[in-house]
Amino acid sequence: MVSRRAFLGLLGAGVGAMAAGPAQAAQTAQGKGKRPNIVLFMVDDMGWQDTSVPFYYEDGKAVRTRLNKRYATRTPNMERLAKQGMLFTDAYACAVCSPTRCSLMSGMNAARHRVTDWTLGVDQQSRFGAHGEGLYPPRWSANGLQPPGTQAKGVCQPPWRTGADGKFYQPALDAPGGNAYDLKMPFTNALTFPQLLQDAGYHTIHVGKAHWGSGSGQYNQQDSKAPTTPGADPRRFGFDVNIAGCEVGGPKNYRGDAHYGNKGYSQFATPGLDENGYYQDNVFLTDALTDMALRELERSHAAAPDRPFYLYMAHYAIHSPLDNGRAWDASRSDDPNVAKDARNPNPNDGLKWDPMERNYSTLIQGMDDSLGKLLDKLDALGETENTLFIFMADNGGLSISGRLKAANAPARAGKGSCYEGGTREPLIVRWPGKIRPGAVCHEPVIIEDFYPTILHAAGVPPPKALAVTPAGVHDDGPLRQVLDGETFLPVLLGRRATVRADGADRPLLWHYPNFWGEGIPGPEYHFYTTLRLGRWKLIYQHPDQSFELYDLRTDIGERRNLADQRPGLVDKLRKEMARLLRERGAQMPRIGSPDGKPVPFPDEVVLAR
Repeated sequence: MVSRRAFLGLLGAGVGAMAAGPAQAAQTAQGKGKRPNIVLFMVDDMGWQDTSVPFYYEDGKAVRTRLNKRYATRTPNMERLAKQGMLFTDAYACAVCSPTRCSLMSGMNAARHRVTDWTLGVDQQSRFGAHGEGLYPPRWSANGLQPPGTQAKGVCQPPWRTGADGKFYQPALDAPGGNAYDLKMPFTNALTFPQLLQDAGYHTIHVGKAHWGSGSGQYNQQDSKAPTTPGADPRRFGFDVNIAGCEVGGPKNYRGDAHYGNKGYSQFATPGLDENGYYQDNVFLTDALTDMALRELERSHAAAPDRPFYLYMAHYAIHSPLDNGRAWDASRSDDPNVAKDARNPNPNDGLKWDPMERNYSTLIQGMDDSLGKLLDKLDALGETENTLFIFMADNGGLSISGRLKAANAPARAGKGSCYEGGTREPLIVRWPGKIRPGAVCHEPVIIEDFYPTILHAAGVPPPKALAVTPAGVHDDGPLRQVLDGETFLPVLLGRRATVRADGADRPLLWHYPNFWGEGIPGPEYHFYTTLRLGRWKLIYQHPDQSFELYDLRTDIGERRNLADQRPGLVDKLRKEMARLLRERGAQMPRIGSPDGKPVPFPDEVVLAR
């Protein structure tokens, strides 16, 4: 693997220009003085309606749904943030967590970076084997995102180890030795925006879920030499500090008395929180991560109060598990019996209320408590006025069983789906003195837009040279990083209403040539490409090569398929979809076998007239 220092040397003037460029750009974005601090508060698996804040608008007016009313007492700090900043009604992520997080970090659309499904184990064959409806996934980047210069063979330290005393520690990145790896399945190299912020002088802090690159799953086994990858360690992507981040995408257990899954071996255990005694204190996972983040902010500010910081507060909440044994905790609720729980009582809104429902609500409230503590800490440090604060979620809420089938209503379906419930997210952005308090924006934005927007706000120009995944990793040659995202800072600052200066609608693309691991049958969750252009949304269903057309302005629930009524519009949108897929080097699923013919691009399908 090429070192970061060597790679940055190869970029030459592209990154080298940052030594002089950021100061001028910073003055343009925010005026003279210290660059802004940036906090990105990312929630896992949070549905569009999992809050008391209404994100659904009709005719310019907020509509409070039944779920907004259900969580009326659960998210006061989201309400606080929305009053102080700008609320986005049409913000999007990918439908699954790893694609979203890789787009965030790289600025690339998922069709281009090819981490189109969730990642976990090194060369995990099951990530390719999942198939259905007559289709098999392509050779997507199942080893996830890797830092610049990563080759298919190399040696790296795992992000976490256990010492002789049984406690976690993080080996130094440049420590001798490490674990050898020889990757057989693809990955994608990317120069990330945290790396650029770090190089521009930011103190960069990662707390919680990373889930970018594949790992061994054996970070809590002291003597294991199982292969991992550089992408499992957030510090390889430009973070000075890594708290609890690795390849894991969900918590084994939220409970401190269960050591967050570290009692015995579990691939989904959360590492690194033992050093402060949380296991003994029975601190809920969300609270433990928040406490560590607050401590790190205090240390950073005390050590260098004039140095800007970037905090990525990436909670594992509100991801499953939701059962009493792993999600309920005495520190968050009064009683394991839901009927006796005074702290999280039944809202009596006519919906089912059982331990899973109560625990889900508790996870939401715990997340919101964390948000409030971070906002309070910024106040206490005197950094509120100079902090760009972004609240976002990584994919739609879980919507596959029981009451949760309606978890994103009025949007259809949920996590993993091509419909709005799978991708539409709660986004709120605050920057006092820059963003008008209480503003509401209906302009569509997507997760890859965060990369250029954050750099723009920080006054750090994107480099002229980006990463290249070497030939041989993918079947079609080198894979080049290209920024698909566009800055929406002018929208945040009220300088214009649209991302593009000419006011034109942008085509937004989602591409999922995979079979979602939950194994849910039907067209909602597998093998699709989606395009949104203005009010119109086109879905290309890969299994039967059919099209669905929806008018999101009048049909947010996507119940009225207008494809047969508007064939001319379908033809226009599918050509644009195909253009973007080709431009971004998108992979299509295979028909009948892993080596079968690829599903045709949408403009190659013969439409019935």
